This record gives sequence, structure tokens and C-alpha cells, in this order.
Amino acid sequence: MAFLDTFGGLENQKSFFESIKQEENFVGSLYDLDYDSAKVLVNDYDKNNVKGLPHGCLLIAIYHNELRANEIEGILLRVIGTAEIPQKKEIIQSFTDMYISKKDGRDETKIDIYTRHFYQFSGLMCRALGTFYEDENKKLVFGTDIENFLGAHNYKVYKPKKEQLQIIINQNIRTDEPKEKIGELRYSSSQSYDKAQDYAAEVYLKTDDIIARRSAFFGMTRTGKSNTIKIIISAIEKLNLNRDTCGQIGQIIFDINGEYTFANRQDENSIYDTFKQKAIRFSSSTKKAQEHQDVKVIQYDFYNDETLEESFSLLCDEISISGKKADYITHFMNVNLFDVNDETDLTEIRGLERKRALYKCILYKAKFEYDTNTLLNFTAFSGSGRSIPKGGVSIEEACKYFDAIDQRLSNVESKYKQDKDYESLLKVFHGKVSGYKFLMNFNYLHSLKGGKDYRKDIDSALRQGKIVLIDLSTASTQTQQKYIDRLCSHIFGVSMDKFTRDEKPEYIQMYFEEAHNIFPKDDKDLKNIYNRLAKEGAKLNIGISYSTQEVSSISPSILKNTQNWFISHLNSQDEIKFLEKYYDFGDFSHNIMKNSDVGFGRIKTYSNNFIIPVQIKKF
Repeated sequence: MAFLDTFGGLENQKSFFESIKQEENFVGSLYDLDYDSAKVLVNDYDKNNVKGLPHGCLLIAIYHNELRANEIEGILLRVIGTAEIPQKKEIIQSFTDMYISKKDGRDETKIDIYTRHFYQFSGLMCRALGTFYEDENKKLVFGTDIENFLGAHNYKVYKPKKEQLQIIINQNIRTDEPKEKIGELRYSSSQSYDKAQDYAAEVYLKTDDIIARRSAFFGMTRTGKSNTIKIIISAIEKLNLNRDTCGQIGQIIFDINGEYTFANRQDENSIYDTFKQKAIRFSSSTKKAQEHQDVKVIQYDFYNDETLEESFSLLCDEISISGKKADYITHFMNVNLFDVNDETDLTEIRGLERKRALYKCILYKAKFEYDTNTLLNFTAFSGSGRSIPKGGVSIEEACKYFDAIDQRLSNVESKYKQDKDYESLLKVFHGKVSGYKFLMNFNYLHSLKGGKDYRKDIDSALRQGKIVLIDLSTASTQTQQKYIDRLCSHIFGVSMDKFTRDEKPEYIQMYFEEAHNIFPKDDKDLKNIYNRLAKEGAKLNIGISYSTQEVSSISPSILKNTQNWFISHLNSQDEIKFLEKYYDFGDFSHNIMKNSDVGFGRIKTYSNNFIIPVQIKKF
């Protein structure tokens, strides 16, 4: 149930009904009505007078009878198709008899005025969306069902114009609530009847509907998904202007195609161009970082001790994706470079330092770019006949040292043979098979500009209410997913820590392009970060917005927890069948598949009570 106010221009609830009950708005009369549907008897004259009755258009049925003379209500209907009228067979019979009786079929058909009038009648099938009525305080209210229905013949049906539609389609928004115009009401692709735009009411988005909720953007490429997302990002930034510092909403866009981070030929401007003062740019491309001084590289410096564990994990993930199954590679990925059983055991600590030094030497031989000033500080193997200076040695000198160590450790004390990590690392280092040469395939993951852990920098910026743009346009699909997985897991983890400490997590909105390449296909993995975001994100003040061409590629867990839906053109019947499971998108299936106009969408938001067809404005 929603209460309506003056938003839309009408001053009171009486004027709302009276403005609808005009002869110029008359469509026809009901001849059948139940709790879910209605059938309307219409004729050509009235259809033409109201400038057409397209599929999906909104109508109001108002009861006319002394039984409820002192009360008024209107049943909101949506046209979903045609309906047979009882006289259909008679009309067809009469019409065909007339032509059959003609001697010359080319002569002009002459029909008497009564018969011609009879032929003009037809029926409309409508969905009952709810009821407008007055509550005990004489306030206009919308309920999402029908409490009672009376004799159908006493209902007259009207087609509301722009002023009334403004209230009908925005009935979830109050005057003082944050909102953003998202477009105009549009019933059909063809618009030959309503050239004056008498029914093109402005459609508004309640900004709070997006915050900490899940939003889906489905549609083919170049049908306006990204444009809609940009409008929403902008709406949230307008909301930020009226929020204090602690209540700022951070936004992170995983920019698969680079269209939000950088200007391009297809789009007139980018999110960065619009919000330069608040936006921070990251990129997987070192080239773009060189071209734009403000762009930070999201790659790791694989020699940096602060991020060494994270970068090693990324390397192992990429190796796994490659499908390389050699034993020496498997052993290499399982080497322990970080975990200490006893932090007071100097022998164990020195052993890990030695392994990490050897690992960095492997990176050097695999052509991972290095800083010539880098020094490796580690303890030499006992029995190797050589010591390492206290201040450390260069990578080149460290490589010379390990070159002298046999991969089977036969030329050092035998105690090291018990630790198979050394054998695994030395096998890769010496490259007796492929060894370090295989790792050359992955040196693109590394950049000396990587510096500190970029995840912490991004998380901190988001909690300050910044817009963070992550350009991943130059990375492979697999690499994109790994970067996004790690960032989302980190942000989620920080917010969850705050929540468990009874602290209020900051508001963060996440945007995912090409979600079919990122999100899981099912919801069996309860530990999957995206399933967790869908189920637990709301309590952590994390909202997710995802776009894709494939509804079927998104796990049921995520779809079930999605509150906002923005649907443009889809060309697959299979994808539309998936969509039909949610709300009443089945009413628009035919149009979604047939109409491919850019920006022509069907929108169902959290507080909207029904789907609205919209021509979405240009960002």
C-alpha cells in the first residue's frame, strides 16, 4: 500500500479522479472482471479518440452507480492483449456474408451505418494491477490488489493522460524524497498516434531503492544498459551532496570495457569526466597508467614483501587456469613461503626468508621486471661454503648463489632434504624441464608501479564516499574475474568485521559489467563471494548492480534477492522464459523480444508496485 501526495502536479485526490473521468479519456466499459483480470469492450471511435491503446498501456476503471455514490475508487489496469467478445462470431459471419453476396469483389463496399458501427467493437484483455482509493483521512492510496469487485457493466474505463500518469507511475515517491528522472513513459516502439506526447509522463527513480540493494540490468549489447547505470551512479552522487561525511556512499565500478573510466567514441562522456573531483582511477594497463598521471596500476609488484603473499596467490591462480598439470608446477604452487608454526623459532623464520629469496630469483629469471636497487636479505644454506652479507645482496648475486646449489641439495647439509619445498623451488629455478621459462607467460601480472596493496587503498577510498573506477579492459576474462573476486572479498571482509564488532559498515555500491563472466551459475557454493553479497550484502550496507545479456547465467540465489530490474531488448526466447519467473515480466515478453529501440526498457524497482515501460533518458 502506498500513500500519494502532490507529486505530479494534481492538488488533491478529488482532482485525480475527476481529471480522469473526462469524456475525452473514455475508452469503453468492462464486460468481465475478477480479482486478477478484466475485459474491456471498446470501439474504433474511442480507441482513435484516446490516440490508441497500445500493448502495456495503463487504464483506470471507475465504478458508476448509486451503490457507491459517496465513495470513489479506480482499478488500475494494464492492457496485455485482446479478448473475444460474445458477438465476434456474429460479426465475422455478417461480414463474410456481405462479401460472398457481392457479384463483383472490386466494387466499393457499402455498409449501412448501424452495421458499420457494429463492426467497430472489439475486446481488450487487461491485468488488474491494484486499486486507487481514499483512506479514512481522505488521502489517496494505492493498494496492490482488488478488495472487491461489483457488476462489470457499471465500470467505465478511461485512459489517463500525462498529468494523471505522473501520479500513477510515481506513486511510490513522495515530494520530499531523493529522486532522479530516469526517462519518460513509453508504451510502444511505434508512436504514430501520440505525436504530441500527451501520455509521455516523466518517470522517476527513488534513489533509496538502489542503496544497499541488488539491481539487475538485462539486455543486448548497445541497448542502453551502461547508460542506465551511469544515471544511477549520478543519482547516488546527488544523494551524497545532502549526506554528512559519515553517511557518504562509496561507489566502485568494475569497468570491463573501459567506458566508465575513459572517454570513448560511442559515449559522449564518462563517469570520470563527470565526477573528476570525486573519482579515483585504477587500471590493469601499465600503458594507460603512463598516459594518465592520475591512473594507478592495480597490478602487484611481485617483489614487494608487503603484497608478496597476495601476488603469489594470484600467480598460482593464473597457473591453475592455464591448465598446466606438470608435477613440478603443482609442487611449486604448494610451496609454503609464509606460514610459521612457531614465531620464536629462528631456524624456521630464516628458512622462510631463504625460500622467499629463492622465489624472487625465479621471478627474475622469468623476466619479471625488477628494480636494480633491490637487495635480498637471507641466510645461506649451512654447508654451502658461502655466507650472505648482513645487508643483503642484489638479485643477480642471489641468483649466482642459488645457481651453485644443486637442485637435489647434495652440496649442502642433508637436513635441508627433509623440506621438499627447496627441491621444488630449485627445480623451477634451474629450469631443467621448463621451469622458470613457463612462468614467463605470467609476467604481465607484475608491475613495479604496483607498490602497496591496492585493495586497501580502494577500500579506504570507498569508505570515504569516493567513486572508484577499475579499468580491466586490457585483462583477460580470467584475470578480470580474479581481480574482481579479490577486491570484492576484501571489501566484504572489512565490512563484515565492522558488523561483527557492532560497528555500522559504510555504504558501498558495486557495479559489475558482463556479470555472466563473473557471477556463479548456481548457488550451491555458499562461500562464493557473489552469493554472499546477494544474501548478506544488505546488512553490511553493500549494494550490487550487475548487467548482462544472459538472465540464465545468473544464479537463482542472486536473482531471488534482486529488488530492482531494468530490462531492455533480449533476443532469446530462452532468456525471456527465465525472466518470466519474476514479477509480471511475462506481460512484456513479446515486446522485450521484438522492440530493440536503444534505451527502451521495462523497469521494476523495490518500491514500485508494478512494471513501467520507459524510454530512458540519455546520460
